[in-house]
Amino acid sequence: MTRFARTLSTFLALVMIASGTAYADTDNDFIPTRIAVLDWRAALLGTDQARDAFKAIREALSQDQQEIQTLADEAKQLQAQLKKDAEILSADEKRQLSKDIQEKAEEYQFLGQRLQKEQRQRQESYIRSVRPQLDDAVRQVIEARKIDLLLDRQAVTFVHSRLDITPDVIAQLNTMQVAR
Repeated sequence: MTRFARTLSTFLALVMIASGTAYADTDNDFIPTRIAVLDWRAALLGTDQARDAFKAIREALSQDQQEIQTLADEAKQLQAQLKKDAEILSADEKRQLSKDIQEKAEEYQFLGQRLQKEQRQRQESYIRSVRPQLDDAVRQVIEARKIDLLLDRQAVTFVHSRLDITPDVIAQLNTMQVAR
């Protein structure tokens, strides 16, 4: 959604909220409009299943994380050795230590980027797999609360908590995921 469209939708929603009721003009009949907001990401990631899935991802990648931490520790030790023994090391030994530190730093950076990419891919895969459930939960909450207009929480500057259906969607998702 473009910034202009987001701003316009936010402005219109605020005007409707400020007037106390929004309406649809159908043959001059005023129909109250129920407005709500939803933080999609919070709803998706706030479920028990999401917390468990993200914990499993972290645990699955913990060995890689430990390897990265080991590289960082080794590089720090080499730097400390270079600093401590700088006066007694020959120029060749200093170059070799500097080279070793550089290699550790490069490997650290490479593995860190690879780990972040793998973690991001696994998280995105999880999100894609549960997106249909989220859509169903949102639809059920909308129907139960008879909502006419749903806004993305990110598009709204301020909203009273009573208009935020994110906790209801999380509860609905938890119920749906336990039933499966």
